[in-house]
Amino acid sequence: MTKRWFVLLALVALVAAACSSGGTTTTKSESGGDAGATTTTENEENESHEPTVFVDAPVASITVDGDPSDWATIDGLDVELEPIEEEVGKGPEDRDATVKFAHDDENIYALVTVDDDYNFDPNNAHFSAAVAVMFNIDGAPHMGADDDAGENSVGMVDIWHWELDCASGEQSGGAVNPAGEGSDPGNDSVCNLDDEWATDSDNREDDNTATGENSLLGVWSHSNPVEDGEGQWYFELSRPLQTGDEQDAQFTVGETAELALAYWDPDFSPEGWDGDHHVQSAELGWIGVNLQG
Repeated sequence: MTKRWFVLLALVALVAAACSSGGTTTTKSESGGDAGATTTTENEENESHEPTVFVDAPVASITVDGDPSDWATIDGLDVELEPIEEEVGKGPEDRDATVKFAHDDENIYALVTVDDDYNFDPNNAHFSAAVAVMFNIDGAPHMGADDDAGENSVGMVDIWHWELDCASGEQSGGAVNPAGEGSDPGNDSVCNLDDEWATDSDNREDDNTATGENSLLGVWSHSNPVEDGEGQWYFELSRPLQTGDEQDAQFTVGETAELALAYWDPDFSPEGWDGDHHVQSAELGWIGVNLQG
């Protein structure tokens, strides 16, 4: 199933990140427990589009249940999620987020925390938050294209795309459909945690080749689950380090993966979030995820 894709790591944003002043800053993570210090290092020039900000993925024991307490001693990276093009008075508003990673011998784990109020509607995902975690597959300098028409793709990305069709505490994702071409294996038809891929900014598809599969697992929660309650969204996910799927990023201990984030705010309009209007991490370029041995 072909879908409209909305997230673009715009070249202009990457240029802005590469041209930012050098230096190292350390900040304290405020969400997801006592996470310790977060260090951001920026290079003066980054013409190769390699990551200039990093988050470590240490070895840890993580249970994917939506409870962030497992992550209390793991350092995270604080990120300000912003729209690529912001219209004054129209939003969406910038959102503070924190991302953490860990791994064991079999899986990589992620916790994405976003500061936003609670809204959840089991009958319409547009009235609930949505998130996407994206990984560079084949060394693309950014997601999308390098021409104004958007036709000259610069490479493929792996997308963990989560619209909340299932309630807090319930498991999303997983091997919902049989693996293999023709069975729509990347689609989570129950809870909508889809394993997807894209080669341009206009279209995305569920993993759909002979090697396609969906071994994602996710559970979400909120710190203040009352209507419009101020607090934090917790999106906790895992996936095997290696899947054998050509449309997945493959993770190797001792190497660095390249990450981007996006978030959709259900308060954007009376109809909830809109696909073309979201906040994302493009200002940082690719974020390096160091899988520590």
